[in-house]
Amino acid sequence: MSLLTRTRRWAVLATVAATAAVALAPGAVAAPPAYGKAAAQAAVNALVSQQRAMGSSAFLFGSGADWSVHAGAVSGLENRPIGDRDHFRIGSLTKMYVSTVVLQLVGEGKLALDTGFGAYLPGLATGTTNDDTKITVRHLLQHTSGIAEYLNVMVALPTNWWRTYDVTAHAKSGLSHGSQFAPGSKYGYSNTNYIILGLIIEKLTGRPVAQEIAERILIPHGLANTGLQSAGQQLMPTPYVTGYVAVPFVPVRVDSRSQDPTMAWAAGAMYSTATDTAKFLDLLLGGHLLPPALLTEMKTPLPGGFYGLGLSTFELPCGVRVYGHNGAIPGYLTWGVIAENGRKAVVLTSVTPAEEPRVKLASDAMTAAVCG
Repeated sequence: MSLLTRTRRWAVLATVAATAAVALAPGAVAAPPAYGKAAAQAAVNALVSQQRAMGSSAFLFGSGADWSVHAGAVSGLENRPIGDRDHFRIGSLTKMYVSTVVLQLVGEGKLALDTGFGAYLPGLATGTTNDDTKITVRHLLQHTSGIAEYLNVMVALPTNWWRTYDVTAHAKSGLSHGSQFAPGSKYGYSNTNYIILGLIIEKLTGRPVAQEIAERILIPHGLANTGLQSAGQQLMPTPYVTGYVAVPFVPVRVDSRSQDPTMAWAAGAMYSTATDTAKFLDLLLGGHLLPPALLTEMKTPLPGGFYGLGLSTFELPCGVRVYGHNGAIPGYLTWGVIAENGRKAVVLTSVTPAEEPRVKLASDAMTAAVCG
């Protein structure tokens, strides 16, 4: 796997679609899959014993008999399992929070899904081949904008994790590569889309995106262990899980607990816990954060696809439909999904890159929890 492919998977976690092709699609499983607690335990065990994770845990909520399984440790210095109240970098699960705020602004009449983003950020795309009159807010939310990725090389070097960045420069970097395809013509995951959405939120509200997420979602609903930190705040609140990046071909893991939130920002810099993640999924899919029409828009995937407006949806091999997102940021690989029957699975694994065997095992743990 090339460096660019590997780092893209850190940012995207190979996307739900790629994961489904490996582990979730009904025709892709050679033998009947095992579901339930024992199967989830086997998957997290393998993530630690075979895939160099320091720790891995899977949690099931909302079943009437919640459970969790664990392997490994929360860090190299603390020999206890990853718990449901340990803080963890959630990577692209951040996109569910950002898209919720964007859709709330749509509901308030401050933003229109089918308006070009240049109406809100005039001049940002000037000098590029990206047409900001044709790339709409909807295109940004569903990754059909054709805007290039900014994050590829940035996550490859540990020294970049600790830098403080100008987030507007992230947007300009992605835009500077030129249009990758005509807006709306196909799906192409790009973290740059959510950087631009973060800038739109700040432009329309006059407040930091972190404050909007906190005051609209976190504070009113008691999600006290979730947040998007400010520039320079490089450690999560305690207790936290230490992430590790496995160096290929050598027995070395790089400690990645320190990361500046401006690196991934509105595309993937939030932290949370398993408990808070499950509660957020309940709030979102239960209709407590968005009016019905906008929640339906959010949940509706592209024709023949899996991605809606900041939310993935797909059917597991057991026939259960789930909604949620996955995430990867150096040292942290995450799943958070809710099924139509209310069962919620959160999988936390403290290792990247998000290469195929790791992604598959994390998917196996999630599937075992929801389908068990």
